[in-house]
This record gives sequence, C-alpha cells and structure tokens, in this order.
Amino acid sequence: MQPTPLKALAAAICTLALSAPLAAQEEVRINGEVVERFNDLLVVDEGDRRLLVRPQGNSGERFQVGDDIMVEGRLEGDTVTASSLRGSADEPDNGDQPQARVVAPDVEALQRQLDEQGFGEMIELKRHEDVYRITSINEEGVDVHSFFSPDGELLEWHIKRPGHDRPHRDESLSTLEQSDVENALSDQGYRNAALVDFKGRHMEWMAQNDAEEQVILHVDYRGDVYREKRLPAWPAE
Repeated sequence: MQPTPLKALAAAICTLALSAPLAAQEEVRINGEVVERFNDLLVVDEGDRRLLVRPQGNSGERFQVGDDIMVEGRLEGDTVTASSLRGSADEPDNGDQPQARVVAPDVEALQRQLDEQGFGEMIELKRHEDVYRITSINEEGVDVHSFFSPDGELLEWHIKRPGHDRPHRDESLSTLEQSDVENALSDQGYRNAALVDFKGRHMEWMAQNDAEEQVILHVDYRGDVYREKRLPAWPAE
C-alpha cells in the first residue's frame, strides 16, 4: 500500500489541529485503527476521534493503513507523542509458558447476529487479544464495527457515521428536550435511560438494552443511537 501523499496528510493534520482547543498534556493509552500514514506519522481512529501519532524514531513505519494498534504516550490536544507502539500481531514474551488455545470463531453464528442487528454482511474479521472485531456494511453503505467475545457474545457496536452527518450540540440543544431523547431511546428498545454527559456531536447515556444488559450509548442530537458498549459485570466469586 502506498503511503498517504504529503498534501493529504498535511490536510488531515490541519483538520486535527483545528478541531479542538489547546489541552493540557496527559499520559494516555489508546487502541484504534491506523487510517492515514506518511512515513512514520500515523493518524489513528479511536472511535469517536482521530489522533495524530508521532512515534519515536522510525517505529511507525512498520504499520499500514487498516492495522489495529495500541499507543502509549503523551497526549496534547489531538496529538500523541508515542513512547510505545504495539500492533495486534505483536505478542508479549511469555518464555516457556504454554500458549492459550485459540478457538476458531463460528462465522455463521456471528453473521446471524449481524443480520439480526441490521448491520449487514461481514467483510472483515480480526482477532485482537480476547475480542473479535468485525467490520460489516449496513444497508445505508456505512461501515459498522462490532466486537464479540470468544464465546460469540456481542460486547460493543459502532456505526461509523461521519461527524458531519451528526448535528452539533450548539445547533441542537436549544430546541431539543430531554424527554424527546428519552422517548427516542425507548422507541429504539432501551429502558431506564439516564444522561451521563454532553459531547460536541453526541451525548452519552446509560441504559438497559433488549437483552437487559447495562450499556453506555452514544446518541446524536437527533436521538439516534450509533454506538453501544456493554458495561462490564462484576467478576463471579
């Protein structure tokens, strides 16, 4: 795959730089997908935001667009100065310890769940640590990322609608009532919804889904859910 042209990368960097105000530095660990690359500079999609990653030396050159990556480093605004980069193919050194048995996924069962959710046909399946990440395309032609446990349980899904397709908070809150959003969530199958936070182009809500699981929702300012993530359960004794 050819590296991203310099002009395209410069435009991406400018977009990232202008999209957020200056922020204090903080140490972070992020997981995401490489969506742009020029030499050793990477643009990583973490889900709701894209970050420019500056690796140490030439350590970023081994990553290609589409790779899953874990980045540790210092975040300032939308730029991470990386101290460590790991790809999904990188394995820790376990010495002579036996490796865990990898169970092949039941692709047909996973596709049935995608069909039930209306997420469309599977086009890619990757294993990352203990999670299967599936990319599919829904009937609107939009990519959907779904995350399944090794046992085939749906843990999280994210309809990758572009930011410009979602109204901004400043354009919407003056005419949007909380009850309107609560009713919209109820129509989409969620109960006991509680507002958690406001973001630029989405709200975060906590609710109970059809499977009676506690989930965090990303809801746009029209009331449409485009991301659901199951909250972890307390470990059984």
